[in-house]
Amino acid sequence: MPLLPALAVALPLLLAAQTIEEQEWHLGALDIYSAQDQARGDGVIVAVIDSGVDAKHPDLAGRVLPGTGFGSSKGTDGTTDTDGHGTGMAGIIAATGRNGGALGIAPGAKILPIASAEKEQFSLDVVAESIRWAADHGAKVINMSLGFSSTMTPSLVKAVNYAIEKDVVLVAATGNDGKEVSAPANIGGVIAVAGTNRDGKPWKSSNVGADTVLSAPAEGIVTAAPESVYASGYAEMDGTSAASAIVAGVAALVRAKHPQLPAEDVVNALIKTAKDMAEPGRDETTGFGMVNPMGALTAQLPPVARNPLLPEPKPSTAQPTPTLAAQPVEPDADLSDRLPFVAGVVGATALMTALLIVLPAIRSRRRPEVSVRDTPPTPW
Repeated sequence: MPLLPALAVALPLLLAAQTIEEQEWHLGALDIYSAQDQARGDGVIVAVIDSGVDAKHPDLAGRVLPGTGFGSSKGTDGTTDTDGHGTGMAGIIAATGRNGGALGIAPGAKILPIASAEKEQFSLDVVAESIRWAADHGAKVINMSLGFSSTMTPSLVKAVNYAIEKDVVLVAATGNDGKEVSAPANIGGVIAVAGTNRDGKPWKSSNVGADTVLSAPAEGIVTAAPESVYASGYAEMDGTSAASAIVAGVAALVRAKHPQLPAEDVVNALIKTAKDMAEPGRDETTGFGMVNPMGALTAQLPPVARNPLLPEPKPSTAQPTPTLAAQPVEPDADLSDRLPFVAGVVGATALMTALLIVLPAIRSRRRPEVSVRDTPPTPW
């Protein structure tokens, strides 16, 4: 439910003495300033699949690359945003904090905007196209602050696999309906991010489940917004959309500090250094725990052979072939490593999340998709 208009008007007056950056409580909660002493995201391109990004916003000046549009946004370069959601996510990731404005997690990163909505509806296949385009155009991290409630489409699973093979870290919001993790967050290999509140506890509306990977702040997140949508150029947002963008920003920091580190090792660093919030290990509510930027940046971990969020490959069933001398030959020990992987999809349905994007009712074989709107931003 959106905040009452009276509160939306009074809140800026109460906080008038603070800069926008000072109101970004999540920066201090995650020790982002220490993390930015290690890296600032330079050299890393983060794709934002969303409603487009306002490239003219002062806090994003010079950070937004020409992108593209799909679906109703086809023919655009993604650098305008009549909705506000995409600009908000880009601000959380890479805003520069000029003159006390919004500061992103990775202000040195570049944003590659992929407009897939612009106040209109779009489909799973459009998201799949967007993922492939991002992977083919230099993205090292893809943020997907969106979600669907429908039977998974092969095109989306294949697109996720394609991006993983192209050395991309994929991050997605779990959803805001307090139910199952939405798609594409529930696809194997994707970092599914649930939300936390100001007290470091699970955010009450966050979707959770076995697919949850990490947690990050999702309540009262102040960020940039198009002046065409909110005259001040800023808004406060609630939702796992913001949590996903925060984790995408941290992934950009890790990729900037360790440019030779493969995506699977970046993912491993994020999950191995997360701060446990519940019982030890992974749980359905918080995943491996709260994202830990400093831990991920400074961890010294052995390399992994594959994305740790992917299902284990099936063992080979091939039988050894005897030689002419009837001597047994050892099977190829590396065969399983060369088998193509298929990302696992958990659950037949998942619930949509996006702060401002409303997704369509896509019919599945079991039931129609249900779309859910996140808590709208409070204008500043």
